[in-house]
Formats: sequence, C-alpha cells, structure tokens
Amino acid sequence: MAVLLSAAIFLLGGFGALLGSKLAPQETTQSTAWMYALAMIAQIPVVIAYAILRKRCGSRHIGTVAVIAFIVFVPMALATAAVLHGILSLAGLEPPTSLGHETLVNLTVGPWTMSKWVIVVCATIGAGIFEEVLYRGLILPTFVTVIGSKTAWSAIIATSLFFAAMHIGVAPISALVGLFVLSIGLCWARVKSGGVIAPILIHIVFNTMNIAFVYSTNL
Repeated sequence: MAVLLSAAIFLLGGFGALLGSKLAPQETTQSTAWMYALAMIAQIPVVIAYAILRKRCGSRHIGTVAVIAFIVFVPMALATAAVLHGILSLAGLEPPTSLGHETLVNLTVGPWTMSKWVIVVCATIGAGIFEEVLYRGLILPTFVTVIGSKTAWSAIIATSLFFAAMHIGVAPISALVGLFVLSIGLCWARVKSGGVIAPILIHIVFNTMNIAFVYSTNL
C-alpha cells in the first residue's frame, strides 16, 4: 500500500505541475506558483488516504521529539551545508551565492507579488505536509520493511539519500548534503514519535526560516 501511495503522489504531483506549467509563461514566478499549487492540490487525495489509514496509529511525545530533533539536526544541517559551500566556492565548483535552493533564488528576483506568496505557502506548509507524508510517512517504513535490519538506521540513511537525490537539479551539492543531514533528523523524529506530525512541524519551521532569511535580506 505504501508503494502504491508513493507512486500516486509522484504521478499526481507530476500531472499537477505539468498542468500548472501551461497556465503561465515558462521560467516566470507565475508559472512556478501554478506548478507548485496544482502539484500539491493534485496530491491531496493521497494525503487524505494516508491519514485515514494511519488514524489508529497515534503519535507520541510530538513536542519533545520535534524540539530535540530541531535543536540537534537543523544547526547541524545548516553548518554542514555552509562549510561545504565555502569549500566548493573557493574551489570554483559552486557559485558564491549562499542560497541553497532554486525556490529561494526565485524569491529574490523582482517585487513580492501574489505569486510569490503562493510559492511561500507551498514551500512551507505544503512541502512540510506533502514531503513528510511521502518520505517519512511512506518511503521510510517501506525501506524498513525491505532492508529488514535490526534498527531503523539503514532505512533512515537510505531514505535520506533518496530525499537528497530528489532535490538534484534545484539545489547545489552543498545544499544536498545539508538536506541529507536534515532528513536524518526528520527520520529520527518520525521513528521516535511514531508519526509524521513531528517531522512536518520541523520541516515547516525549517523552510519558513530559510524564506524569512531571504525576505529579510532583500527588503
């Protein structure tokens, strides 16, 4: 069931993004906003199905787990990405910009329009919910079952590698490594809390922090 729901998220998200890309000129903020919004709207049925299937499996210690994971893994992810970015920038392998995601770069161009606010909502609340349901809610348990290790760490590493790999093309190498570290923390929060609410909260706050930083430095 987890594999089918994961496939449905990818297919529906891809269909929504394709439809959105045709509603505005390519390579524009409007096009990005439509792509993000329709991709997430298309994925709503899968999230509802996941919530129904998981309704008897409650989370535990959500606040405590979320705070611990955030305090430990978010600074670690940011520091790892920053140090590696500095090294790669000096070596000429990455541009000097400190922005680690294509979405953040797009938000720095031009005035703040309604399209940008749509992108912000999708990149914070939307990404936090839909990506956590996919990666931590569906893919992580699948890897746990397939790998069959005594602990969840092999599955956590596999999930984190997959999570980082799915951002290839929209994030530089240093940011991908940072996302890998962040994903380890999100997976840990999923295992310790028994549900996706804790990683969803961490993901939303993490993305909001990054966007707030971009906004504050481009006023």
